[in-house]
Amino acid sequence: MHHIYHTHGFVLSSRNTGEANKMLTIYTREMGLIRAAAQGIRLHKSKLRFTLQDFSYVKVDLVRGKELWRVTSAKHISSFPLARRSSFSLLLITRVNKIIERLCYGESPNESIFDDLIQALYLLDDEFITSESREALELHLVLRIMNSLGYIGDSEILIKYLNSSFNSSKVESLLLERQSIIAHINKALNESQL
Repeated sequence: MHHIYHTHGFVLSSRNTGEANKMLTIYTREMGLIRAAAQGIRLHKSKLRFTLQDFSYVKVDLVRGKELWRVTSAKHISSFPLARRSSFSLLLITRVNKIIERLCYGESPNESIFDDLIQALYLLDDEFITSESREALELHLVLRIMNSLGYIGDSEILIKYLNSSFNSSKVESLLLERQSIIAHINKALNESQL
């Protein structure tokens, strides 16, 4: 009998395999980044077909097979419908997902990254979000991800963004310091050699 793991996860991406299966890349709160097979998910009768779409926040049950994880069931939490309707928000989500896939390897959980990601997605899922808020949110989220992974050193300029969650009062200061923040992020990405 296999142990069933229950966790919250965000589906970063997927690819079709076989006739009706998918391989999902899921960032989970308790296990970090995992790749899991979803058998028969592309069949019309599959109950998981709509639940496990890319960019969906789910409660997922997994079992560990010999070589990979397998999804046994999932429950929809949010698909962030308003963010999905905005090409700018989708682009932001895609860029952040690529950073997570690039830098978070193996099954090493990082609850702060997961929590920051989900908070950012809920903030993006607002029909009144401005382009300035969206840009500031992306800067703040990527900066916090890089810091959680240990790639951002001590910086007096950045400390006010690293120790607090995103809110609308930070938009102006984040955008004013945009160049410095981007320089720190790019330096950290280069030094990661990933």
